[in-house]
Amino acid sequence: MHNRMIKKYYNNASALQLTNCLSSLIALELLYPSREMYIVSPWLSNVPILNNLYGQFRPISGGLNGHFLGLKDVLVLISEQGCKVFLMTRPEEHNHAFLRDIPKTIKVKEVQDLHDKAWVTDGFYLRGSMNFTYNGININSESIEVSTDEQVVASAMVEAR
Repeated sequence: MHNRMIKKYYNNASALQLTNCLSSLIALELLYPSREMYIVSPWLSNVPILNNLYGQFRPISGGLNGHFLGLKDVLVLISEQGCKVFLMTRPEEHNHAFLRDIPKTIKVKEVQDLHDKAWVTDGFYLRGSMNFTYNGININSESIEVSTDEQVVASAMVEAR
């Protein structure tokens, strides 16, 4: 797979495609952490992002228990494995609730009029209309493209820096 498009419609089964895709990408990062990772999202929340209902991710979840791991939990785990994690978001109170208690190893940049949405790692580039929030991942209609093409990923990484 070099490129994959996911179109998620409001209250549609296509939401399962997106959450499964995100879970797979997170599992990949937990198993083989990138050197650096950038998440760009005007809005962030500790959305449940890794479904561990049956314990299938227990070996790579850093001992965290619970049925779901939130975005913050996953980013902290990835950071603890040596990945340099960078977040770019808007300076809004909604985001400050998410950013509270983020370890200093995770770098945060706030940009007032940020509109872009992306997730860039050494191995993939996800971009589209989705914010990393509950509504963005589970409710709203969204269009997302995931690319593993080395040139596309490298270009996105340069741009993210």
